[in-house]
Parts: sequence; C-alpha cells; structure tokens
Amino acid sequence: MSEATSGRSPARVAFFAWSAALVTLAVLAAARGELGPRRLAMLSAAWYAVATIGVFFPWLQMYGPIVLRGPAGRRAVALTFDDGPHPVTTRRILATLAATQHRATFFVLGTKARRHPDVIREIHAAGHTLALHGDRHDRLHAFRFPRRVRDELLRAARAVEDATGVRPRFFRPPLGHTSLTTTRGARRAGMTIVGWSTRGFDGVRGRTPEAVVTHVARSVSDGDIVMLHDASEHDDFEPASVRALPELLRLLDEREWRSVGLDTLLR
Repeated sequence: MSEATSGRSPARVAFFAWSAALVTLAVLAAARGELGPRRLAMLSAAWYAVATIGVFFPWLQMYGPIVLRGPAGRRAVALTFDDGPHPVTTRRILATLAATQHRATFFVLGTKARRHPDVIREIHAAGHTLALHGDRHDRLHAFRFPRRVRDELLRAARAVEDATGVRPRFFRPPLGHTSLTTTRGARRAGMTIVGWSTRGFDGVRGRTPEAVVTHVARSVSDGDIVMLHDASEHDDFEPASVRALPELLRLLDEREWRSVGLDTLLR
C-alpha cells in the first residue's frame, strides 16, 4: 500500500455490512414487537464492539483513507516525530539531523507551537516538514464532533502558519485513534490523515535507545513511515529516540536509504 487505500477498505465494507445487518435485525424485531430495552442494548453493544476496533486499529481504515506508508523502490523512508515542539529535546533532534542529509517530519501540537514558535521556525528553516498532531494531545479526540475536530485542527494550523507562513496539510491523530468524526473533521479542515507502518515505541517511559534501534532495524522497510517522538506528551521525560537517532541515521546510511519529509515521500 503506497499512500491511502483507494476506495473502501475491506474493514470498511465489513463494518457497513455489519451495521446494516444490525439495523435489519432491529427493524425486524420492532415489527414483531420484540425490540425491548434489553434487545436494543444488545444490538447497540454489538455495534459498538466492532466500531471500537476501527478506532483503536486505524490501519484497518474502517472510517476512511489513512496514509500508512509511501511507495517502495525509492530507497527512502520518512522519519516522523510526535508530541513536540520542545525547546530542548526537539533542538537535539534538529542538531543531530543538521549534520546529515536526512530530513524529517514533525507532527506538532498547537498548544506547544504557540509556546515555542521559535522552535517551529527552526524546524521549518532546517528544511523539515511541519505537520499536526492536534491542537492538544486529546486522548478522547475520537469521540469529539467533526466541527470540534475541524476547529482544533484549524487552530493548530494557524499557530504553525503564524510562525512560518506555511500551512500544514498532514494530521496524525493523538494515539493514532481514528473515528468517523475524526476523518470528517480532518477533511473539513483540509487535512490528510497519516498513520505509520513502523514505530519505535519510544514514547514509553523507560524505553531504551538500544531497544528503539533494534526494533526499527528489524521492522523498517523501503517506503515506511516511521513514528518516533521528539518530546513526551507532558514534557516530563526524554523520549528514547532523542538518543537513538544517531544510530538510526547510521542504519539508514548503511542501507543506502535516506529519510525525507512526508511531502517528498508521497510526491
């Protein structure tokens, strides 16, 4: 899969079929006078059980297209960093990248972008791609109405645009959780939703740089979108990828691959 799946994914088709089947059962039960509170609750629980799978496993693309990777064959990947900017850890990432020809994508939070517009400008000036991770790290964003999703994305985009003059067009939802309201809100904000095909699990406190490098080395392939972190959600610890990045870049060099911004990978 090179960008988002065209048309409807198998999971999306299955979800619509499941929903239609439950509605049919409800209508038939109502026609027989058997749609009491208990049966209605059972049918609702069955629908939500399947609907939740699509939220927590966004790569199924149950609610709409999501970019999961780029095309293979270009000897390129996209290193992406979430939860910044942070005046210390993001600058350490930038300093490591500055000594190389590799470029990255930073999925920033609007609240942090407004606090640190100077770091946003440094990311842009260094030739990296700026994208959005939401206006704040809202763990319940998948349950927000589309209008709220749109408004928060536009607010975050404005923070980046005020600092750099550039409007982001990629959005990675917090935790990756994606619902129907997420996709509708993102579409209304003019954003393309981006997931990942490889991750370093570096956003977990206590994760070691060695573990990040080992996992990425084993799983990464040409065209992958690699999810890492340049800051922690609450800025209360240093993600392991900050210290793992030099070794990750050496890994790419050994394979004669390069990291490029998402706009370049998906071009």
